[in-house]
Amino acid sequence: MSRIFIAICISLVSLGAHAGTVLIEDVRIFNGVDEKLMSGNILVVDDLIAEVSSDPIAAPEGATVIDGKNRILTPGFIDLHVHLNLQMPAQLMREHGTAAGARSVEMAKFYLDNGFTTIRDAGGTHPDLARAFNSGDLYGPRVFPSGATVSQTAGHGDFRMPHEANPLHAHTSPLLAGDFSILADGVDAHLIAVRENLKNGATQIKIMGGGGVMSDYDPIHSLQPSPAEIRAAVQAASDWGTYVLAHAYTAEAITRLVENGVKSIEHGLLIDDDAARLVKEKGAVISTQLYIFRQLLGGEYMTDFQKEKAAQVQAGQENLIDLIKKYDITTGFSTDFIFGEYAALPLEFTERAIFWSNAEVLNQATAQGGEIIRMAGKLNRHGRFGEVREGWVADLLIHESEILEDLSGLGDPEANLALIMKAGEIIKVKL
Repeated sequence: MSRIFIAICISLVSLGAHAGTVLIEDVRIFNGVDEKLMSGNILVVDDLIAEVSSDPIAAPEGATVIDGKNRILTPGFIDLHVHLNLQMPAQLMREHGTAAGARSVEMAKFYLDNGFTTIRDAGGTHPDLARAFNSGDLYGPRVFPSGATVSQTAGHGDFRMPHEANPLHAHTSPLLAGDFSILADGVDAHLIAVRENLKNGATQIKIMGGGGVMSDYDPIHSLQPSPAEIRAAVQAASDWGTYVLAHAYTAEAITRLVENGVKSIEHGLLIDDDAARLVKEKGAVISTQLYIFRQLLGGEYMTDFQKEKAAQVQAGQENLIDLIKKYDITTGFSTDFIFGEYAALPLEFTERAIFWSNAEVLNQATAQGGEIIRMAGKLNRHGRFGEVREGWVADLLIHESEILEDLSGLGDPEANLALIMKAGEIIKVKL
């Protein structure tokens, strides 16, 4: 039986080079759920994990064999709140969508090189761009696109200058520049906006459910949109078997959204006990971020009004985390980096480790993220991932550092990541 061994210090394997059958031996497996590592071996056939065993696995004929040398193996990472098409410098936010799309390529490369095999785009990325990544035509993680964010007039997604007319009133396309957001006022407009996104290939829908930091007009306390409009968006999404995620900070906004069917709250930093209990009772999740708010407060592009709002929401961070723990609310791992500042990605891990154990943070970035992604139902055409389990998608990482003891090793992916595998494709191997 022939065995093809990976040579020492192989650097990069080109994207799309399927190994077919890969046997990974002698690794300590973090399966995405259990803190205790399992010493074992993993057989990958095509894009799936065929076998996970603590006993030796016989290498099939012609298999590629990788000696893990007792390193830690984890599932690929998942980021639930990414804006691929919002990575231009702040002063160029209105640049053409072709330029914004070009910038997204560098961000996607950075994410995959850091071990993120899946991202959920939280609004602003056209599904056509997601298809280019998902087909392998562009290098990057698989992308679950939300399409254009749905916002009411004067909501968090209304990026018009004060002198610019509402496009709906002008009887022109309601889509704003770059397809980043779409204005929708009223039940019918919400139905149209959601259905248009789904027609284009969105896997879930993003609405703006309350005031935001980076918008110029709406105060944090504002409620957006009406209950009937929320229900319309939820109905249109659920008719396709998927769900709505909503930007929201305050307890009032979260309560209105969850009571009317929203399943994923984005941010949520000004929540209270009653709203958190409701989130848990309704089976919703809170996809929150930590490091971005520290980053925003130091941003030179921020107006005084925006900085005031950023400080207001960041003040609720510890209370939110306490309530997530109290009610055992699924949260996943998400970042929300904008304006090209995604190089801070590894800092989200260490920021979370202030509040959660390293194993809990890794669980958020793997199994919890996969659970939230699967709320898209049949619109998820990529299978089950986020855990090391037989029959699941082979998104796998091998780490040089002892990440369960110190997450800071993730800050140097070139040194730390000995293997990146996405759906059975060896993206990088360096052993």
